[in-house]
Amino acid sequence: MLPYSDDAMASAAAPGVTPWFSTLFADCLYAVLLKDAHSRIVQANAFAGALLGCAAPALVGRTDREFLCPEHAERSIALDRQVLASGEACLLEESLPGADGRERTVLTQKHRVRMPGAAAPLLLVLMTDVTAVASRRDGEPGPRGVAPPARWDPQARQDSPERAVMDGWAQVVWVANAAGDVIEVGPTWTRLSGRAPEAAYGHGWEAAVHPEDLPSVREQWRRCVATTEPLDVECRVRGATGAWRWVRNRAAAGHDALGRGVRWYGLLEDVHERKRAAQALRDSEDRLRGRADSGAATVWLADASGARTYFSRSWAERTGQPASQALGWGWLEALPLDDRSRVRASVAQARAAGTGLRVEYRVRCRDGGWAWVIDVSEPRLDPQGTVLGFVGSMRDRTARTASESALEESEACLRSIFDSSPDGIGLLALDGEPLLVNDAGRRLLGAAPGALAHAGGGPRWDGVVDPSEADKVAHAFVQVREGHVARFEATLSADEHARRCVEVIAAPVLGKHGNVLCMLTIWRDMSAAKAARDATEAARRAAEAAAAQLATVLESTTDCVAVLDRSGRLTYLNAHARRLLALDDAALGHGLGALFPGERQGAFAASYEKALAADERVTFEAYLVSLDRWIEVHATPTVEGLILCFRDTSERRRAEQERLQAQSQLLHMSHHDPLTNLPNRALLRERLEHALAHAPHGARLAVLSLDLDAFKPINDTYGHAVGDQLLRAVADRLRACVGPQDTVARLGGDAFAVLRPRVQHAAQAERLAQRIVAAVQAPFDLAGVSLRMTTSVGVALTPEAGTCADELMRASDVALYRAKAEGGDMAGCYVPGMDAPMLARQTLKLGLQSALARNELELFFQPLVAVATQRVCSCEALLRWRHPELGMVSPGEFIPLAEACGLITPIGEWVLGAACREAARWPEAIAVAVNLSPAQFKDGRLVQCVAAALAASGLAASRLQLEITESVLLEHNDANVKTLQALRRLGVKIAMDDFGTAYASLSYLRSFPFDKIKVDQGFIGDLPHGRASLAIVRAVAGIGRSLGIITAVEGVETQAQLEAVRAEGVDEAQGYLFSRPVPAAEVAALLQRLAGELAAGPAVRGGM
Repeated sequence: MLPYSDDAMASAAAPGVTPWFSTLFADCLYAVLLKDAHSRIVQANAFAGALLGCAAPALVGRTDREFLCPEHAERSIALDRQVLASGEACLLEESLPGADGRERTVLTQKHRVRMPGAAAPLLLVLMTDVTAVASRRDGEPGPRGVAPPARWDPQARQDSPERAVMDGWAQVVWVANAAGDVIEVGPTWTRLSGRAPEAAYGHGWEAAVHPEDLPSVREQWRRCVATTEPLDVECRVRGATGAWRWVRNRAAAGHDALGRGVRWYGLLEDVHERKRAAQALRDSEDRLRGRADSGAATVWLADASGARTYFSRSWAERTGQPASQALGWGWLEALPLDDRSRVRASVAQARAAGTGLRVEYRVRCRDGGWAWVIDVSEPRLDPQGTVLGFVGSMRDRTARTASESALEESEACLRSIFDSSPDGIGLLALDGEPLLVNDAGRRLLGAAPGALAHAGGGPRWDGVVDPSEADKVAHAFVQVREGHVARFEATLSADEHARRCVEVIAAPVLGKHGNVLCMLTIWRDMSAAKAARDATEAARRAAEAAAAQLATVLESTTDCVAVLDRSGRLTYLNAHARRLLALDDAALGHGLGALFPGERQGAFAASYEKALAADERVTFEAYLVSLDRWIEVHATPTVEGLILCFRDTSERRRAEQERLQAQSQLLHMSHHDPLTNLPNRALLRERLEHALAHAPHGARLAVLSLDLDAFKPINDTYGHAVGDQLLRAVADRLRACVGPQDTVARLGGDAFAVLRPRVQHAAQAERLAQRIVAAVQAPFDLAGVSLRMTTSVGVALTPEAGTCADELMRASDVALYRAKAEGGDMAGCYVPGMDAPMLARQTLKLGLQSALARNELELFFQPLVAVATQRVCSCEALLRWRHPELGMVSPGEFIPLAEACGLITPIGEWVLGAACREAARWPEAIAVAVNLSPAQFKDGRLVQCVAAALAASGLAASRLQLEITESVLLEHNDANVKTLQALRRLGVKIAMDDFGTAYASLSYLRSFPFDKIKVDQGFIGDLPHGRASLAIVRAVAGIGRSLGIITAVEGVETQAQLEAVRAEGVDEAQGYLFSRPVPAAEVAALLQRLAGELAAGPAVRGGM
């Protein structure tokens, strides 16, 4: 087994996991494992499986704890962590149990490796079974150069994996024991030295070493054996041909688990040819140095990395930097900073490509100046094409660079002058083809900006000159070709959106023999000057046209225009001014004061005289008494006097006045009730908020809410006309009750409110409320109809009822509702807490709206017992609400609330569905009774809901009893009877609940054939002693027998009550005597319990 360096491992891992392992598994003849950071095996080859005694796939995911004893396993895992943390490889010898149960000596190497794409490093473990070799440690080695002891098994040596590795290696592989005695040598030794491997055992190898090298080799080997430091030595050995050959011998010590050196593993490599090539390279370099030091150019040498190893003498002479400082990369210090990175990048690129280098840069000279050099190099290759180094030379090109720079600057200067000229300059061939044109010329001729015009690359003159002037330009260029200077004007039309007028000077360019080579043309853009002349002429004509047009406008405008001179005399009047002022041409030359004497002291004269005197523009509106008109005037002073532009605004002012009146009326309507002309709710709120905002500290105010008692019947009986008269009359009486600071408002319908912004104490507001109650009590005589009305008043005061408008209005409403609840025709004052029942009702309402969605509703069931058979015949479904905060809420509280807010329909649908589903689980002889609310009959979907509940649950229709109260038949009797008949057609049973509590129970029995009558429990409580109740029960039972209707009683709590109703012939009984209502989950148990108790008789039931 050979020691690997970190570089070798990194190189092996570079291609990636899959190719690396494929090669490793195919070529390696020893065990290979790959572990993760937790010492778990993630991959293993077949040799590892054979060594550890199981198939390679079975090793994946396991740790050393599953193969080694606990102490050995923990030490191995700790070493794994050390290698992963430090990155330093380790080599040790350890004992492992083999597949055959015997201890095996294994040489183990551990290396940290990084795989491409892996987030964390892995651990590579290489293991070789060296049991055969280790057996030689038990005895001392023989004499130098003798064969191994006879007790070492040659067959084991031949069959060992270590021997397979040695035999397949291109170099000489050898192994020595801890004392430094060679105990194993690969067969490559024979090919190198011509000696048998056994001849090298012990110290027999020394016979092949050159006598001059042997002392040094012995000393180094002795020191390494003593310190276990790695061996690396070069020496000469006698080859198989008898010639001396250079070799490099490297070895590393293997350690056991305690860190002791137990074995040496070495590699002997033939480096003879490489040494010869290196010597030849040094000889060549020496010859090159000799020639280079005598030349003007600087010659340099570099190794394969690009680091300079030699500079000729001229480097130090030019830069003043000693050659010793320039070696390596020190020569870059002579370069300016901005050149160093560029040059180093070029060197790196040439080194990577294995090609030559050509780069220019500056170096600092001995005198402190800078010199430009060109650096050229070529690679030096060995016979196999490997780069051994580079050879290059630097030549000074400062003078050439300066010359090129001066030429470039000269050309740039000429180009700058050429291109900065505002005139277009063009060099034309004799045939008119453009050779060179500056930027201004390109713009004039329509060429692309920045493009260098050349033959065929720019527009010809005859392509941009107006065609009508082509002959003139062609004639001028003929003169130039004959050697004359020509000057002419032309119109360019290269741009279809702009035509330019240019002045052109064309001159010949002569050669050294006087012949005309080309034509120089200068094109000056005269468009601006021509445009200025044209603009002046156009302005003159426009001014004349504008004056004529102004005169036309002044005469045709609908405004009146008058012009006065500095003395106030009229100099001009347009036609509209003449008509408005009733003047003619005779008025010109007269002052307005003379024309309208009555206006001399008026606002009109004062305003225009002010404008004339102050020399500032004035706009005013004045009434002309003489003309009975309003006019709007704009007076503008001028040098000659004053221009008056005015118009008749009489109609506009009248329209504006009407608009303001309409706006005021709309504003009034938006804040007042149209029927009573009282302030409406919006105005009342506005005044209430104003009073609250401006009330002095500690001041109190009162809000009174009132409405008429029983106004709706009056309105329905006598009609809306009488109702409206009544509301107006009430409004008048309310106005009479309040003071001038109070506000009476109608809120809508028969609702009114009063705001008193200042009260000293609550008694003042209460007295006002009593006056209002008394005022409304007086008879009303309305169009022959005499009415007596009453009102209820609610009073709210600050700060008890609140400090904002919303709080006060709500508090007065609460007090009003309390007064109406107590009988009406009275006044009530709000006290804190009065709205608690309303808030509680609202809270309950809000909770009820989501109770169904939150599964807070549940059904309880109470059994009905057949009196004659003492068996349960049905169970009544009773709805319960388990509120998350209030606990169990009574149906008497939330059922009326659900009916009032429209929730009874969805709740009723849920009850029907849930009751049918539960009943479907009971014995078939037991029916279920469900109560229906009168509100459910108004929905129109009751029959469909019942049918859907039966279909979804599978319950037979005959097992469903629907209980209604007499109130169902009080409203919409015909429609509700039809609904009941439709339900009967479904097959369900209809029962009359709480029979005897309404007005016309017997008539209901005639209008609809009920299946069951349930006597209200109010008739059962005083049985058996209540004679009247007993008579009613007897009568109902008799009616039931006569009509064939089942009779039932509710509220049976004692055995005596049960016996009394049985004696009167009642069919069914329900009450606490049998059971309280129980949850659905307990019905089955209840039925089973009642079956036994009812069969046992009263003695058992009496104990319930």
